[in-house]
Amino acid sequence: MQFPVIIELARSRLFLFFLTCSHALAALGLWFALLPWWAKVTAFLFLAMSLSCAIRHYTNRQPQALWLYPRGDLGVVLTGCPPPPLPARLETAALVLPWLCVFAWRYDTNVPFPLAPNTPRRGVIILLPDSAASHNQRRLRLWLRWTERV
Repeated sequence: MQFPVIIELARSRLFLFFLTCSHALAALGLWFALLPWWAKVTAFLFLAMSLSCAIRHYTNRQPQALWLYPRGDLGVVLTGCPPPPLPARLETAALVLPWLCVFAWRYDTNVPFPLAPNTPRRGVIILLPDSAASHNQRRLRLWLRWTERV
């Protein structure tokens, strides 16, 4: 594997589908609950706000690309921030499955270029099979398993 490995990411339609379905199941449960009408309306409003905030948070915080370096170093290209990538590190152990990768990252405080004031200091990346190309997913899983052992 030649470093840096650059992995282009896309927004996962599967994740958005699961997010929408979970909120729809909660709304269905509220519909059949024995509650007064005003409590149901209030709960439905909170569910709608929760869904819109979750979708907005996912679409704004999902990185556009990952740059993988040896020794667990990571570069994160965020939405609205042009390359060079934000130097980051894995924060905790990663969950690596054939159909799912979940890991947390945080960027180093000594960044050699100016950052936007609303740049997040840390984040969690959830990658489903439709988030990246299959060969890039395999490279990322290999890199995550390799850096955990190092």
